Amino acid sequence: IRRSLVLEESRFPAELTPAFRAMESAQNPWGQPRSARLDWTKGLPFPVPVAADVARASELERLEILYWVGCAAAFDERSRRVARAFVTCLDAAGVRFAVLGQEEACTGDPARRMGNEYVFQLLAAGNIETLRAYGPPRIVTACPHCFNTIANEYPQLGGHFEVIHHSAFLAGLLREGRLATLVGPEGAAARRVTFHDACYL
Repeated sequence: IRRSLVLEESRFPAELTPAFRAMESAQNPWGQPRSARLDWTKGLPFPVPVAADVARASELERLEILYWVGCAAAFDERSRRVARAFVTCLDAAGVRFAVLGQEEACTGDPARRMGNEYVFQLLAAGNIETLRAYGPPRIVTACPHCFNTIANEYPQLGGHFEVIHHSAFLAGLLREGRLATLVGPEGAAARRVTFHDACYL
């Protein structure tokens, strides 16, 4: 119904127009320049590897994961804290990872949910092509919308990738002993942690 209203009848709230335009022109709902996609890494005490640089160094086969940052973590200051914390955990665990940086675009999830299938397919096709070029062994993301779209909707367009949510990936690192646990004296848990995400998990 939404697709019909948006694409056939151009009937949708005027407030959606800027988001549609931003996703189509800047590849993110905020309309931020792609050059700002790595601004969240500023101030980190270690470099965040970019897939294009890793490929130029012929190190792609050594990658364990590609971290799909997502638009919120790239551009929203509150969400940037999640991205910084996650890569800090990756660095501490010695995980060989990379991000797409300026090559990453919105997955198209907001466009599809709002009924603009055209913009969704435009963004999805570009992302699928980019991901195929790098052939990551696994994609890890903290964004449940990106997780759902890449894992469950990109296959409809021929994009088949292994996608893991960051909570599950971190749990695996803890199980493997690669990441220090929150343990107090004599092995007692220092704190209890609950993870909750009501979106697609």
